[in-house]
Amino acid sequence: MPDSAPRVDFEAVFNAAPGSYLLLAPDLTILAVDDAYLAATMTSREGIVGRSLFDAFPDDPNDPSATGVRNLRASLERALATRRADRMPVQRYPIRRPDGTFEVRYWSPLNTPVLGPDGAVRYLIHWVEDETALVRLREESQAAIALRERELEARDSKLEAELFLRNEAMEANRLLTDSETRLRLLTEALPQIIWTSSPDGAREYVNERWTDWTGLPVSAALGDGWAQVIHPEDREATTRAWAAAASGATRRFEHSQRYRMRDGSYRWVLSTAAAQRDAEGRVLRWYGVTTDIHDRVTAEQQRRQAQRLQAAGKLAGGVAHEVNNMLTVVLGFGELVRDRLDAADVREDLEQMILAAERAAAVTRQLLAYSRQQQLHAVVLDLQQVVRELAPALARILGSDRRLTVGWSEPVWVQADRGQLEQVLINLVANARDANGTDAEIRVSVGRQHIDPATLERYHETELVPGEFATVTVEDSGSGMDAETMSQVFEPFFTTKGVGEGTGLGLSMVYGIVRQHGGYVGITSELGVGTRVTVHLPLVPAPAEAREAAAVPPGTRGYGRILVVEDEPMLRDLARRALDRHGYDVVVVTDGASALRLLEGDTPRFDLVLTDVVMPKLNGKELADRIWTRFPGLPVLFMTGYSPEDVLKRGLVIAGASFIQKPFTPEGLVEAVERMLNAGERAGAARE
Repeated sequence: MPDSAPRVDFEAVFNAAPGSYLLLAPDLTILAVDDAYLAATMTSREGIVGRSLFDAFPDDPNDPSATGVRNLRASLERALATRRADRMPVQRYPIRRPDGTFEVRYWSPLNTPVLGPDGAVRYLIHWVEDETALVRLREESQAAIALRERELEARDSKLEAELFLRNEAMEANRLLTDSETRLRLLTEALPQIIWTSSPDGAREYVNERWTDWTGLPVSAALGDGWAQVIHPEDREATTRAWAAAASGATRRFEHSQRYRMRDGSYRWVLSTAAAQRDAEGRVLRWYGVTTDIHDRVTAEQQRRQAQRLQAAGKLAGGVAHEVNNMLTVVLGFGELVRDRLDAADVREDLEQMILAAERAAAVTRQLLAYSRQQQLHAVVLDLQQVVRELAPALARILGSDRRLTVGWSEPVWVQADRGQLEQVLINLVANARDANGTDAEIRVSVGRQHIDPATLERYHETELVPGEFATVTVEDSGSGMDAETMSQVFEPFFTTKGVGEGTGLGLSMVYGIVRQHGGYVGITSELGVGTRVTVHLPLVPAPAEAREAAAVPPGTRGYGRILVVEDEPMLRDLARRALDRHGYDVVVVTDGASALRLLEGDTPRFDLVLTDVVMPKLNGKELADRIWTRFPGLPVLFMTGYSPEDVLKRGLVIAGASFIQKPFTPEGLVEAVERMLNAGERAGAARE
């Protein structure tokens, strides 16, 4: 956070101070010079800054008796040794003119050390007063007593002035020290790396945060040393960014890259810098800060991954819905033809066709599971008992050359479709098997975990409610995965297996089933170490008593008048033929408007309406609403390629509606119709 106190322009203060000043490093390198000193010595700032003091101001080589360099060096060394100001008497110290000749000058120097917080000398302030005129006047006025007295009075005044200037210098030194201390404390308190660099990016200063992050000493960052911690894949881009900044193509440097931290891991950081420029706009120095943005970058990557999965899920669901319509026709007509065939060889060929269609239907069910559109039959289950009872089957999946270890727990209750839950476990164990060699151990454990909002936000599961979750974890010590592979494992048709060895739908189906159950999947993996997949499902209270779902006794088929509403001709014909051969009186129409006209006509009443959900003009819900308004109690059975949950979410039907999910077989359709008709009869008997 910026300092709220007004900034002090120490350079302006330095240049405006009375007298002539040099700022020296302890090795007597000239660091700064004020304008008065430059004027007095006939030099320029660019001509002396950065040079050694005695290289810039040597003795006259033509004067063997010159003592200026020797005396001044001795005074400066005393100030360094004693850490106290050292005043020199008036010195004869000729100054070199621009043409190379020397002009005799007399000076009154004061050398004052500037101490750092540790007591060591940080700088030397070399102050001089040009006494040449006074000395010459004194030499010319030896005979004039009155003039000498005036000179002495003037000298006294100058001594007072010198005292004043010395006090002023000491106060300036104190203020400068305070300012440096404040700046140092501020930079060390910030959580970022603070740095300065030359125009080409060579570091001149970094704070201690460099060491905290990288484990390297500050000296290792100076010059081009800072680049050693950049990820090899990011170095070329960083070099290009600095080249563009140094060329003046940008007013501000900003670039992100990965730094190697003290534990050997890499984290994303963002380096930003502002340039100090000269009057012509050339960069003199960069002042920058490097911030750790790894969590932000990781969260953004996870967000994009979640969006990709969501988009893929929508696409998969749409494709599966359309394919389901066609598979319903293939399976339905295949069974109708099979039932009428006598020739064994033809029946065998037809059986293979039906088997292929059933396999294709299984793929669409996997796609629907991924897109969370598969129909679920959820009941309250003890997750620990499900794993226990499934363990023998999981062990057989692993084979005799791999071991299954199951960690038992107290009962953990979830509301889930047992078949789908078992499919999740089978897929996870099968994946673990394929990632491990022989004599491997696959570990399955059940537990519970409290999930807070921060954890859900980290996994981008903001739709879920924080609280208690049941967990089932499948862990292996196999080959593991890198970050790029992990980012794609839940995408449909992504697989690391060879051609023909997998569909790439196993983990995507796990993802879809768990999400449809209101949970989420967490996965961690490391190359050469193994993979850990944890399924989180909302925890529910234990049931008061075990309840077995009562099977609906099959009714007598072959009676009742059915109205079929379907815009797809092949599906419409399949439904008619399947119901007709079981003795039902079937009437088919192509749309909702035709169905309403038929229901309101003088034809005999219908016992049930079988309608598709998605139809042009008048969809299934709108048709059902009008039917129930005009004919209360008339059963309506919906056909859909989506799950009931999905059509409810889309507002295509009301809660509690009855469904049959595509693809279905003729037998499955007849059984669904029979159940609805039997349920209607029982409800009517109860009312009587």
